[in-house]
Amino acid sequence: MNDHGYVYVLMNPSMQNLVKIGKTVREPEERAKELSSTTGVPTPFAVVYNCYFKSCTEAENFIHSLLENKGFRVSTKREFFEIPIKDAIDAVMKAKEHFGEFQKVDSQNAEEFEENFEDKEDDYDPDFDNEEIRDALEKARKYEIGFDDELQDINEAIKYYLKAIKLGSIEACSSLAYIYQFGDEVKEDKNKAMQYFKEGAKRGDISCYASLAPIYLELGKEDNAYKCWQKYFTLNEYVNPIDGENYLRFIATYPREIEFIDRLNTLGEEMFEGLYKRDFILIDGELCKINPEFIEHAKNIINGEVDQKETNLTTKDDVDEQKEVRKEEKGFFGKIFGF
Repeated sequence: MNDHGYVYVLMNPSMQNLVKIGKTVREPEERAKELSSTTGVPTPFAVVYNCYFKSCTEAENFIHSLLENKGFRVSTKREFFEIPIKDAIDAVMKAKEHFGEFQKVDSQNAEEFEENFEDKEDDYDPDFDNEEIRDALEKARKYEIGFDDELQDINEAIKYYLKAIKLGSIEACSSLAYIYQFGDEVKEDKNKAMQYFKEGAKRGDISCYASLAPIYLELGKEDNAYKCWQKYFTLNEYVNPIDGENYLRFIATYPREIEFIDRLNTLGEEMFEGLYKRDFILIDGELCKINPEFIEHAKNIINGEVDQKETNLTTKDDVDEQKEVRKEEKGFFGKIFGF
């Protein structure tokens, strides 16, 4: 599915200290004009920076994860950040360095470009190409955030997300799943969250597997969590730092060999910075601190400085024994993971 598009940085003089970082397959100026006409703010949005990516969804996820790690996000899963414009632009440029340059095809070369794709149907994206879905998603976001002149109403947001899902939306699945996963405005419901993440993955949003894995881990379903990480790293064209961080947290919880090293190696320091910042794992329902030595050890393995086969920290043969020791005596994990 074609996901070529822009990630943009918008500012508005009436919204001091806030910038909006989002994605669009249209020209960013069109998106800014659309927002200016619907949000009810007294001054228009202006595009201060944009970059074109092969996958604007992956680039946006990367940037949002990076800024969330640094504490700039105003609210989970929303596009507004309390951040200096320069830092917002720097984040987009980091994504550009990570994913590489991608040339937008102009109208004169569009016909030639399309001939390179045997199956034109793969370019169809319901969230961008279906007007009914776009309208339902826009209304859902307005009610979820309390945007424009709408009062925040999470139940109305759920109604429109469900409508978008019935119409074939991919994005609405994860949006609805997050509402039930975190339960900020509705009762937390892990089963419903898993249901919609699974549906999103089924429809092609591979990143949903990265969201499913920690839920399975929280429920003590190690095998399912592992299978989710396998699908995420093998099926996803791009991976982002916060998902790499959560995968290493899985390894810290259920010691085994670190896999997907080539993919993890592309994530750089952002992944380890996030793991140091949120250095905890859940063991038998209890939050426990990860020993910094584990993080350093994982870093050395991923950077190719240590052969993990020569260490007993993450061997698969010890998994069952370690699980039994964890149940009977926390001392073993205190020695290895520092709690």
